[in-house]
Amino acid sequence: MLTMLMKCKICGRETHTKAIPICSECARTEKAKEFVSVLHEGTNRIGSEGRFKCRLCSNKCGFDDRSLCGLKFVKNGKYVSLTDSNRAVLSYYEDPLPTNCCNSWFCRGSILNGVNLAIFYYGCNFDCLYCQNWTHKIVSEKNIVRIEDIVEKAMPERVRCICHFGGSPEPQLPFAINFSRKVLKRKHIMVCWEWNGAGREKLALKAAKLSWESGGTVKFDLKAWNSNLHEILTGRSNEQTLRNFEKVFDRYPETLSATTLLVPYYVDEREVGEIAKFISSLDSEIPYSLLIFHPDFRLSDMPITPKRQVLKCYETAKKYLKRVHIGNLHLLTGIGI
Repeated sequence: MLTMLMKCKICGRETHTKAIPICSECARTEKAKEFVSVLHEGTNRIGSEGRFKCRLCSNKCGFDDRSLCGLKFVKNGKYVSLTDSNRAVLSYYEDPLPTNCCNSWFCRGSILNGVNLAIFYYGCNFDCLYCQNWTHKIVSEKNIVRIEDIVEKAMPERVRCICHFGGSPEPQLPFAINFSRKVLKRKHIMVCWEWNGAGREKLALKAAKLSWESGGTVKFDLKAWNSNLHEILTGRSNEQTLRNFEKVFDRYPETLSATTLLVPYYVDEREVGEIAKFISSLDSEIPYSLLIFHPDFRLSDMPITPKRQVLKCYETAKKYLKRVHIGNLHLLTGIGI
C-alpha cells in the first residue's frame, strides 16, 4: 500500500497518516498532549464535574449531554442509561472451537469441541484511532439484550466458553459480571475477558475472579507504554490499565495474558520492550501476543506492520518473556518465525 507522506506539525519530519499530525518521536513528548483533544472528541469530559457522573471506568466522566462511551445520556433533562446489571447493549454469536481469539495459541479452550459464545459489547471507554471493531460506536436501543435471554444462549451443551469483548466490556461490567455468575451457577463454562483493562478496580477484580474460578483467561490489550503516545493513539491514559494488570496478577496470576497491536512506526520495539519488561517484572511466563496491524478506521491509510518492525518487536519481547506469540501472521508471508 502506498502512503502519502506528510510533515509532523511539531518537528517537520515525515509522518505516515493523515489522522495523526505528529511523528512517532514527537508523539512520545509532552508536546503531544496539545493534539489529544483535537484527535479525540469529548476528552474534556474525563474526570469532569458535569451534572451527571459515571464511575464505572477510569474516565470517571461527567457530562451534561452524553457519556464518553455513549451508553448514558441526558433526555428531557433526565439521566438515561441503556445498561445496568440486568440489561446491556450487545450482540452475540457462536464461534466454533478452536476459535481465532487472541489467546487460542495457549488457552485450553482451543482444544475443546463445541463453540465459544462471543459477547460483543457496544460502547468503549477508549477511543482508539485504529479500532478494528469500530462498529461498537453505533450504540442503539435496538441492541439492548436482557440478562435472562442471553443466559439461555449459554446453556446448550455445545457452548464451552464465553468471551466478553467489544468495544470493551468495562462500561458494562455490572451486567457482564452478573451474566457470568448466573451462567456459572448452572453449568461449568470458561469465562474470558478481552479488554483494555481500564475499568474500576473493584469490578475488574470481580471479573478476573470469575475467570480464575472457571479456568478462563483475562487478556489485557497493552496498547503502548509511553503515556503521551498512549493518549495520542487512544485518547486515554494507560495508568489504570497498568494498575489493574498488577492487581489481577496479585490475586489471579494464572488468568493473565497480554497483547499489543504493532501500529506501524508508532508502536515499535521501544514500546514493546518497556511493556515486556513490565510484564516480566511480575512473571516472565505470562503469555504475550504481538498483533500485526491491518488498516482500519481512522488509520485506514496506514500499511500493514512492516516485517522488520514485527521481527524487531518479537526479538525484543523475547529478551524478557518466555512465551511470546505473533498474531495475525497470515497478513505476512515468509517471516520465518
